[in-house]
Amino acid sequence: MVKVIIAFIIADFVLSFIRMYMPLFTWNGKKWQEQSRFQRFSNGFFPVLIGFLICLFINYYQEINNPTSYEQMLIDGDAEYFVVFGDEYVGDADIALEISRGHSPEKICKIIARICKEDYVAKGGDALNVFAEGENYVIMDGDIQIGNVDTVDRKFGVVLRFYWK
Repeated sequence: MVKVIIAFIIADFVLSFIRMYMPLFTWNGKKWQEQSRFQRFSNGFFPVLIGFLICLFINYYQEINNPTSYEQMLIDGDAEYFVVFGDEYVGDADIALEISRGHSPEKICKIIARICKEDYVAKGGDALNVFAEGENYVIMDGDIQIGNVDTVDRKFGVVLRFYWK
């Protein structure tokens, strides 16, 4: 993205510099002749740059306030969970999965148990039990604690960070 911004500014600068000496993109050549070189440069460079920055900020605003395609799948109910990557959410956890918002602790316990029984994680046996301990969830296999789960809130979901013993 930074390369695109730099390339755009360089192209805008070059075209505005050429416009100082030749009446490119002008409708009234007489008015162009009456302007100084700085005015010719400024009339080409700054309006285009401001328009580009406005488009860039609109795009950034839409990216921040709209869910990603994966988050939209959670919201629509097309997926129950998906894997999350990135140090800000995974941290030192063994694995991180995101689920949709609005689940009760009991429902989250059932989701964690279902995730543990899947082939993806393959932890725990037939005596698997998950229970809530405040904001954390403890995964037990019979009498042995095999892991715990921390939660991290995101804008459109909740990240479950699994720590295995």
